[in-house]
Amino acid sequence: MKQTPEELLARAYALSDAAEAKALYRDWATTYDATMLGGLGYLTPSRTADLLAGNLAERDASILDVGCGTGLAGEALAGRGFLDIDALDYSPEMLKVAGARLHEGQRVYNRLIEADLNAPLDLANDSYDALICTGTFTHAHVGAACLDELFRILKPGGLFACTVHKDVWQPAGFAEKVAELEKSGRLETLAHEPGTYFADSAEPDGFYILWRSGQ
Repeated sequence: MKQTPEELLARAYALSDAAEAKALYRDWATTYDATMLGGLGYLTPSRTADLLAGNLAERDASILDVGCGTGLAGEALAGRGFLDIDALDYSPEMLKVAGARLHEGQRVYNRLIEADLNAPLDLANDSYDALICTGTFTHAHVGAACLDELFRILKPGGLFACTVHKDVWQPAGFAEKVAELEKSGRLETLAHEPGTYFADSAEPDGFYILWRSGQ
């Protein structure tokens, strides 16, 4: 039975494990954009891209779209002039959609990486100038432990723009992990502001965050 945008979002927020998440995104891949953009007025890809673009002047910087989904954030970055973007997601169905995404006739992503953020990443240290991640740090998706790996593959001084849902900031360990990384000098918080994720949100859904690697 076809589900409404609100029902699909509720299903995403009610996930209990990785298997459920993978099944959801397998089923949702081809209709995700219509659901999130047309049905719910999804704001975070564009707003997070603005946050990164406003602080990263080099349009040839190497960027990894972490938990890229169907590639909405990557397309937003391409629209702001960025040329070197890779995509990482654990859903092959979502990654396939992202891989076909075009901006002005050119593929948005250079490289597609199927990987689980809850496991070590098969990527070299200091691989990217910047990271972007929207909609991944939320209910029953990925905990804060992944930040160690993400900052490992981010170059010293590199930028990381992301969203973290307010409901998981404390329970999923983000507050504690960020404090730990700040104390060790591995990251600096440049921005951490509450904001809405959807056009009709009556109050902030989570945080828009910009970190800088201090490795």
